[in-house]
Amino acid sequence: MSSDTNDLIPSGDDTRSGIVALAGAPNVGKSTLLNRILGRHLSIATSKPQTTRTRLLGIHTDGPVQVVFTDTPGIHDTHGLIHERMVKHARAGVRGADIPCWLVDATRGVAAIDQREIPRIAEREPVIALNKIDRIPKAELLPIMARLAELSANAECIPVSALKGDNVGRLAAALRDRMPAGPWLFPSDAITDQPLRFLVAELVREQAFRQLEQEIPYHIAVLTEVYEERGRMTYIEATIYTDNPSAKPIIVGKSGQRIKSIGQAARKQIERLVDQRVYLQLHVKVKKDWQTDRRFLEELGL
Repeated sequence: MSSDTNDLIPSGDDTRSGIVALAGAPNVGKSTLLNRILGRHLSIATSKPQTTRTRLLGIHTDGPVQVVFTDTPGIHDTHGLIHERMVKHARAGVRGADIPCWLVDATRGVAAIDQREIPRIAEREPVIALNKIDRIPKAELLPIMARLAELSANAECIPVSALKGDNVGRLAAALRDRMPAGPWLFPSDAITDQPLRFLVAELVREQAFRQLEQEIPYHIAVLTEVYEERGRMTYIEATIYTDNPSAKPIIVGKSGQRIKSIGQAARKQIERLVDQRVYLQLHVKVKKDWQTDRRFLEELGL
């Protein structure tokens, strides 16, 4: 979602820009933080871990400074092809960034993954966002921050609440201040590099994650099959794929009520994204072993 011309990209004489990788363990609030900074619902976020499966760029332009945020999947011990690819995307995002911004969940303290990964990026002087501070007493923050300082003495640690917005402005300002001099990477009106078809599929998957229980959300994938502008309406057909035949009737629900509910919630989010009326039709199909199908994973962007 960006301009088709380069007219909105300054020469670079007075501008600064760079890439910030939002990284961390699963479910630490990376997507929520990105949405808070951008002021819009771009990256899907749920209470379930491993909602984010691939890198998503969120572009924030403020005055002469453009920060390109990379929302990465949670880094975790891998098992299976899809998880290996998710972590591969996350590590590539960190390597390709000018600044790593590592998120730590304050309610968990310094987890094993933090102890293992933060020293690996310590030489790059990361910014550490200690998230979810609204959920614990302030007195418990200092020991966590002290432990993080031991892991990376050069890191700047900023306590935040991505959900409520506490201190997020300070974090965003610290990241902007670190942007190197140079031309913008995207036009000033760009918010992401992903096509609308991808964002639509993600918004449908977000609602499926929110409304389906137990392990079913981890066995689904969504592809946008049809995306057409029809006058003042956008016509969309998307398919929810599951690798478990017994999951299909659960996704559809009694008399189609569950799939209808998923579609209604997703449509509202999509309409906010495209700023016009949307007709959304959802299908459910069984695709056995899609999580090990390399070609299908590539279609999903994995």
